[in-house]
Amino acid sequence: MRRLLIAAVLCAAASTAHAQPARVALPGKPLILAGLAFTNPDCSPLGTVTIRVLEPPEHGRVSVSTAHFFPSYSASNVRAHCNLRRVQGTRAIYVAQRGYTGPDRVVLEAIAPTGGYARKLFRIEVK
Repeated sequence: MRRLLIAAVLCAAASTAHAQPARVALPGKPLILAGLAFTNPDCSPLGTVTIRVLEPPEHGRVSVSTAHFFPSYSASNVRAHCNLRRVQGTRAIYVAQRGYTGPDRVVLEAIAPTGGYARKLFRIEVK
């Protein structure tokens, strides 16, 4: 019985750990889902991040493109000074259908030039 209770608590904790709060978007207006850049310590590009749409939204579209933006490295990162200048990276932007309000979702994957991989579900509330 004790093992069953511990397993139930662990399963509940795991399911809530993956629940992401919804991002809020306006119909027809862009919402930046991801802006990813890998830079050298001198702020030059280390390589290109590949972002792919694994599950497209039902009520909008996602565009992925190369862009220049300000990164957000932590203060302790050797690249923190790069936060003051635009760097080259890859950006994913969601735009909901005009006139639509309600929930939507997108699943993206990112592959770093270093071989790192991430997959993320974005829950979106269109208001």
